[in-house]
Amino acid sequence: MKHLITCLLLALALTCPAASSLPVDNGTSTAKPASTPEQASAEPDRLRFINHDTLHGNFLSFGQNKTMLWKNPEADAPIHFSTQKIQRVILNHGQGHQSTRPSSTVTLVNGDIIPGQIIAANQKSITFETDHLGTLTLPRDSVAQMAPTPYGGKILYYGPLNTDGWKTLLPPQNPTDKKNKNDHPKINLADEKAQFMRNDPNAEPEIKTDWKHIASAWYSGTDKNRYLTRKDALPDKCRFAFKLGWRGSLYCNIAIHADFSPPHPPKNQNDEARQKAENHMASTVGHAYVVSLSKHSANLYACTFDKDGNPSNTRINSNRSNSNLNLSAEDEAEIELRIDRPNKQLLFYLNGDFKTKWDLGDHYVGTGNHLAFRNLRYSNAELRISDIIISRWNGLKDSAQSMRTPDRDVILLTNGVDRFSGQLSDITHGKVAFRGNYNSDLSIPIDEVQAIHFASNHLRKLPEEIEDVSTYFYIHPYGRISGIPSAGNNGNTKLLSNLLGELSLDTRYVNIIDFSHQNSLLDLWDDNF
Repeated sequence: MKHLITCLLLALALTCPAASSLPVDNGTSTAKPASTPEQASAEPDRLRFINHDTLHGNFLSFGQNKTMLWKNPEADAPIHFSTQKIQRVILNHGQGHQSTRPSSTVTLVNGDIIPGQIIAANQKSITFETDHLGTLTLPRDSVAQMAPTPYGGKILYYGPLNTDGWKTLLPPQNPTDKKNKNDHPKINLADEKAQFMRNDPNAEPEIKTDWKHIASAWYSGTDKNRYLTRKDALPDKCRFAFKLGWRGSLYCNIAIHADFSPPHPPKNQNDEARQKAENHMASTVGHAYVVSLSKHSANLYACTFDKDGNPSNTRINSNRSNSNLNLSAEDEAEIELRIDRPNKQLLFYLNGDFKTKWDLGDHYVGTGNHLAFRNLRYSNAELRISDIIISRWNGLKDSAQSMRTPDRDVILLTNGVDRFSGQLSDITHGKVAFRGNYNSDLSIPIDEVQAIHFASNHLRKLPEEIEDVSTYFYIHPYGRISGIPSAGNNGNTKLLSNLLGELSLDTRYVNIIDFSHQNSLLDLWDDNF
């Protein structure tokens, strides 16, 4: 076996494949929707063994007796591998071959998350329609949470599932310096790749960007001046959340409500003055607010210009004197900004906890709707940006996200404030019937419900200290189902779930098959990726 693997071992080149996008709300907001989901262009699948050997090719199916069929271009016939020797399978470069539609989710008591559409519910079961598992009848006691609107409010953007709408941007060059005038043009990653392929369909494009898009995340490169930008992304009032990872020190700038239109610097500047001006954040992002993050603090700057076009970055004091982030021992954090241009306020949350609020005075200097990320690269530090969510926000500081009880169901509405405890009666015809604690009956449109947390004492208890022999199937772009796989019918995989029984899984929607149960699945910083 090892000799065969060695003979077939090929290196996998990290490219930026075309990937599916999640459609977003098409309301009156200025935020642009992502493209409609469509089948991703096929990339070789990748197989990693527990001894860290790797093999590229195509996943075919599961067989009997814990085996898997694999097709490699260097082999005449499909190869049978024992799944006990496999760590994980990465399908289509982590993008899967099909993307599930935007949907509700249910979370099972074992941690599985299933995307789909809620059809109906009663005291015993929940009827749930999915793309990858068909229509399911879920036992009520196996479901810990239902989320008709998982992110609360209407989603304006979720990603980055691909490079669409993203560009890189460098500080502008002096217009009188002809030599450097066009050295750093704006780069549209998707357009450049498409143009390259039109010129030479058989060649592999070399996209000229210092930020790399790998498996639904952006990784910063070596150029500390290059911003990763997205235009028309932020409406006047919104929640802007993302997951931030780093290696080494953390010094990151996030520009919000930027216009990317700085005035031209004065023509009579000497070299020293011009260099100083170009180092200003305002010289690139234009009129904007910039949140500057380190492991210790979050500071806010207003980017403006004087009458002569000279940039200025003015620090704005927060309403808290002690907002230490305490990230010295961490390498990842969840950041959330709640932005309110009409009321001139900005709120900052770290890992779900409120940290500080900035009152922005009488004049809101951010005149655009664009956003940008920058890695300042101190000590060659690296950044990873993922799980970006932009959604509407009602302007309230606090929410009821953590409200759960052992004996009552809790329903949370999309306004982030209203919540009710009691008992879910049923869901029919798009209405949620809920009985409160004071004999109050409620009928709520399901699209106004963010989540329903079921009483923990009424949930099925999982056996303690039992070895989990399940295989985890991760669904693109979001979800997980676990079970014991075997050969199925019509190209599907038969999956035996300890909660749901026998299922038929369409593996076109799967982007990772994981046998190791490791949390870090696709990461450019993983040396074995």
